[in-house]
Amino acid sequence: MLSGFGIYTNMKKLFKRKNIRTIFTVVFSVLLVLLVLLVGNIIYSQITHKVPAIFGYSVMNIIAGSMEPVIPKNTFILIKQVDPEQLQVGDVITFYSSDPLIQGLPNTHRIFDIVMENGQKFFVTKGDANAIPDSYNVGFDDVIGVYVKNIISLGKIGMIFQNKSVVFLLLVVPAAVLFIMEIINLTKTAAKVKQEDIESASIEEKCDDVETSDSKETDSEDIKSEEKEEKSVEST
Repeated sequence: MLSGFGIYTNMKKLFKRKNIRTIFTVVFSVLLVLLVLLVGNIIYSQITHKVPAIFGYSVMNIIAGSMEPVIPKNTFILIKQVDPEQLQVGDVITFYSSDPLIQGLPNTHRIFDIVMENGQKFFVTKGDANAIPDSYNVGFDDVIGVYVKNIISLGKIGMIFQNKSVVFLLLVVPAAVLFIMEIINLTKTAAKVKQEDIESASIEEKCDDVETSDSKETDSEDIKSEEKEEKSVEST
């Protein structure tokens, strides 16, 4: 009975450890994927000057203060792809700017007006903190998405994401560290599983020994009982 309880306890501990390892692995994987997506998105944007989208959503880092106080400088925002026909005056949009000073990079401003030029609609945009509208109108094909919300504001710390070398290190170093930690964790897990297998085998051997001993005792008692019966018959 004690041996059986010992096996149950060890199996319960083993099951609990496996659950903890599974949870840790899932959390680790999710965080690693999010890190790769976020930093990879920034690197892709800076190298190609294009904005990648995942399931219709993109993350942008606002490096200027033209949309303050709604969008502070060095704030990560979430934008969503949208049909330009659905946009209205007052919407905040991210678009590829035609302003030579920006050189085709994405810009995020509010729609100030909608005008017609040569039979086509164009958006007149303006930063909330700017005194006048932008000099260059935005065509429908230049619209990247509509502003959804602020994700996180990093203030001056956010300036590091403007440096390609720093962004690269932010991607590679954490990934390398997490990879090494996972290798160490897998090594420890393998060692623990091996040790647990050895302990389980030892417990099973003890149980077999106990069962063998019980069997021998039972056989001995049966023999004694038979001897008593024989003596009783002889005396009769």
